[in-house]
Amino acid sequence: MRGSMRSLFLVLICGALAAGPVGAAEAEGKQKAAKSDFTSDLAGNMAYVSKQIISLAEATPADKFSWRPNDQVRTMSEIYMHVVGPNMLMPSMLGAAPPKGLTIPEKAWDLAEKWEAEVTSKEAVIARLKESFDYAIAAVKTIPPSALDGQADIFGFPASKRAYLMILMSHAHEHLGQAVAYARTVGVVPPWSVKPQIAAGGSN
Repeated sequence: MRGSMRSLFLVLICGALAAGPVGAAEAEGKQKAAKSDFTSDLAGNMAYVSKQIISLAEATPADKFSWRPNDQVRTMSEIYMHVVGPNMLMPSMLGAAPPKGLTIPEKAWDLAEKWEAEVTSKEAVIARLKESFDYAIAAVKTIPPSALDGQADIFGFPASKRAYLMILMSHAHEHLGQAVAYARTVGVVPPWSVKPQIAAGGSN
């Protein structure tokens, strides 16, 4: 009896010793996978915000794209094109390939300002929004995890490439909020707000 118990005890110890390194390696692998998934998470978030921005632009009447609350701020079209600029320019500044067929000048933000001034019609703005988000979402996925801690200096201050990617994402969210405020002021209800509230019998 004592021999059997001793044998069982040895088997359990050996099993625990064998499983220990495997378990540790598995945990370490999961941690590495989580860290390396940053760009996928960011791309997924940008895909989500892109659907909202584009659907809001599509719901806005064409004659409202030149509207603004006063002459000190951007028009509706300029808000949307202000999102397009960083989408098209920032990923290549962080290591991704630039958009196909686009030559980025030394003063890249002059090009973004040019787009804001010249691309004003509803049809053209929506086309540029779609193009810019398609590019940005695909481009950020190509930036390797090993590069995310590298430094960049896009807006006059040094930060990691990871931080600048977060700025790119938050920029889209910031101006989505601005576009929602503009839209509601001119009587446009964000499409994602319509169905649930109407179904519940409430206002939108």
